[in-house]
Amino acid sequence: QAAVSNGAQSNQVVYWSRLPSWKNQTLTPNPDAVYLIPFISTKEAGPVVVEIPAAGDDGTLVGSIDDAWQTAVEDIGPAGFDKGTGGKYLLLPPGYKENVPDGYFVMRPDTYESFLLARSILKSGSDEDVAKAVAYGKRIKIYPLSQAANPPVTVYVDVVDKIFDSTIPYDFRFFDALDGMIQYEPDRKSVV
Repeated sequence: QAAVSNGAQSNQVVYWSRLPSWKNQTLTPNPDAVYLIPFISTKEAGPVVVEIPAAGDDGTLVGSIDDAWQTAVEDIGPAGFDKGTGGKYLLLPPGYKENVPDGYFVMRPDTYESFLLARSILKSGSDEDVAKAVAYGKRIKIYPLSQAANPPVTVYVDVVDKIFDSTIPYDFRFFDALDGMIQYEPDRKSVV
């Protein structure tokens, strides 16, 4: 909801082009990392590819892919499935039964919507190193598997100067948000 209210859509990457300020109203953000958050939806797009660049002298990404209920699906980066070599993570819709091509790290979240909470690690807090971390993080690619032969350009939405409020509302808005998720996502029993 915070991404949508700031102009982002599914299968785009929200990011902060500088170190976060108080306007980053996410839960427990680190003040010394550049954040990039692809919000992924397989409901209409079908399987979605998220490409992670290899870690090296030019940068490192760490983070985790979670489903809509914030259940961990897999980590990325040196401590993740790709072990820092980068690669193509393929997120499948719940209950997906078709054949999957080789060359992908196959992820099977229980929900149509997922997100990757990625941190591009800084060498220092200098403006130059922050810019390098942003540029490296913007090497994340996201596209439907159906377009893998000619992937569209990944859209990045910079929210650095906007209020990005993804905190939990402790009033009736919580139930509205919960209802929206329940209506959008499959019954967990139906995907088992």
